[in-house]
Amino acid sequence: MGEPSRGGQDCASEAAIISFCADPFHRAATAYGHPTSATMAERFVERVLKPLSPNSRFERRSDLEWLISVSAVDGTPDAFVTASRVRSGAHPVDVDGQTTFLDVCMGVAARDQLPEVTDRVDLVQCADAALCMALIRQHHVVFADAETLPLVREHVEIGNRLAEAKPEDFRLHYQAIVRPDDRKPVGFESLLRWYVDSEVLTPQTFLPAAQATSLIVPIGQHAIGTAIRTLAGEITTAFGDDAFVSVNLSAQQLWADDIVTHIDELIEANSVAPQRVWIEVREDEVIKLGSAAATAIEGLDELGCTICIDDLGAGYSALRYVRDLPVDVVKVDRSLISGVAGDASDRAVVQAICDMARASGMTTLAEGVETEEMLSAVVELGFDLAQGYLFGRPEPASSVFTR
Repeated sequence: MGEPSRGGQDCASEAAIISFCADPFHRAATAYGHPTSATMAERFVERVLKPLSPNSRFERRSDLEWLISVSAVDGTPDAFVTASRVRSGAHPVDVDGQTTFLDVCMGVAARDQLPEVTDRVDLVQCADAALCMALIRQHHVVFADAETLPLVREHVEIGNRLAEAKPEDFRLHYQAIVRPDDRKPVGFESLLRWYVDSEVLTPQTFLPAAQATSLIVPIGQHAIGTAIRTLAGEITTAFGDDAFVSVNLSAQQLWADDIVTHIDELIEANSVAPQRVWIEVREDEVIKLGSAAATAIEGLDELGCTICIDDLGAGYSALRYVRDLPVDVVKVDRSLISGVAGDASDRAVVQAICDMARASGMTTLAEGVETEEMLSAVVELGFDLAQGYLFGRPEPASSVFTR
């Protein structure tokens, strides 16, 4: 699979070691097949990465993984890092006349940032640990530092604890989604929490480990079932038959063959109107997954569920892809909403998204509204719905629906 590694030698001749992985979440392989994803990976390395540093050495470790020894002659690994981050890590690659997106991730062990590392074997280990953190965090690039290896070990420990967790350890908190003009709640987003050892952990802490161990599927099924039962019970009792609940689906849940059937059975068993079940899918997962995501989303749309694109503006903002899917709601990311009150550029971007959504018959939802100034801007921009700490933090059902 490539020239043998020069392990055990002094690494002074190398500016960095990069552990590189294409299609790390197997989205292209799922959508187009493994041979196609391997071809895409090889073309990206040959056409994009290798020309960046002619003196660097590329060792192919598998169909989708390379170890790159960045030559000190060529300087720092910055060119590789920049190339990986272009288009938020989703690179268009032409295969058989069709342009498809390829995810890339890399872990970088730069010698000038790790002065205590003098052996190449150790530098490779640092690069691999950084790649592991990139995959855990779903970032495109992570630089190794003194904390990288301990963080990887912590991630493994969380995975071990997850494997021993019980379904009742995972509970939902609910955050109101309101009409911005009168602040009246019309629905709620369900947000997963893990109750463990007297702590309440947010998804940012444990979901990466759950996704890495495939535990996300049973955890997700438990969360979806709980949310729909709460919709049929407490939400309907407190807010009426038009109120809705939103549930978040990860990439792995979209891959599951039975996801549409599972949600259909829950809707039927709890006698709720399917349009009251909002399905939130991240913008980047829709675009990266391509046909695999479209199939799941179209199936859920056929059930009558309301399809919501989450975090619009955080990833690609490729609105043409959103228009090609049966999307009912666009949820504009908090990173843009936070600037609408004072940043003309952010406001212009948000205005363009709102105009596109309205022209396509979509509902607009502003995420992360935290101040009165932000709310005023959201109202001026014509958002249909809003969500954020200004209207309430996520809380357990017992706190939200029994006041």
